[in-house]
Amino acid sequence: MTKKRLNHPKISFAIGFIIIMLTGIVFLGVLHHFGFSHHGPEILKPLKEKYFARHESAVLEEARRLEELEIHRHFHNIVKFPQISESQRPACYICHSDYPHSKNKKVRSLLNMHTQYFVCETCHIKEDENRTVVFKWYNPLNNNPSGPFFGTHYDPETGNLEQVEDLISRIAPYYKKDGKLESAVQVQNAPLARDYLKVRDDLTPEQRDVYKKKFHGNIKPKGYECEACHAKRGVLDLEELGFSENRIVDLQQMNVKGMITKYEEFYLPTLFK
Repeated sequence: MTKKRLNHPKISFAIGFIIIMLTGIVFLGVLHHFGFSHHGPEILKPLKEKYFARHESAVLEEARRLEELEIHRHFHNIVKFPQISESQRPACYICHSDYPHSKNKKVRSLLNMHTQYFVCETCHIKEDENRTVVFKWYNPLNNNPSGPFFGTHYDPETGNLEQVEDLISRIAPYYKKDGKLESAVQVQNAPLARDYLKVRDDLTPEQRDVYKKKFHGNIKPKGYECEACHAKRGVLDLEELGFSENRIVDLQQMNVKGMITKYEEFYLPTLFK
């Protein structure tokens, strides 16, 4: 067995060192050229467009355009509320947007305004003979939100609704059975909703209808009429939900139904044209 040679000539170490240095210099030069010089980005641009270009969707572009039109069509300013993640949002939003009421142009803004205070199920929940429906504040980020909640009090100085930190909590229905409360809200992270999101593009329209019926098992198509809530003995116990006395009076005496049924058309002064 031959022994390894240990007495390499010093010239070989020098040559190796020079090669390593040259390689490092070339590497740094290439890195500087592509990353920092004004020529680099132009050289990489074709590669970036080919492999990393963002492919715009015609559907998304149209959705953004319609959203802008909807914002500009509103007479009042639209307040930006904090949004929660898709997985924590109700399953309703899979098919319905933030503004789900669109058919009746006369009342759609009034109805859509309620989504700041309620989840969809609050108005559309089906009564169950075997379970009692009770209403309480719901927050997907907090199992027991304590408030103060948006819309429950007036600011004594300004007369406007009091500004609060919790802008996510909504009034939601719960089923009460044997002293236990079970939320009637199904979020997108629920097993059925999560699975539906994965496969819905592979389903036929008929198959989608089957699963839509499953999602609407506890939902009635038509929600409560205005006077069902805007009344002294309405569906919601506003005092129990933490509304102030003057806020309760205003909500109960709000003649929303009369405004909707009495007037066929609304006219704005010409200065707004």
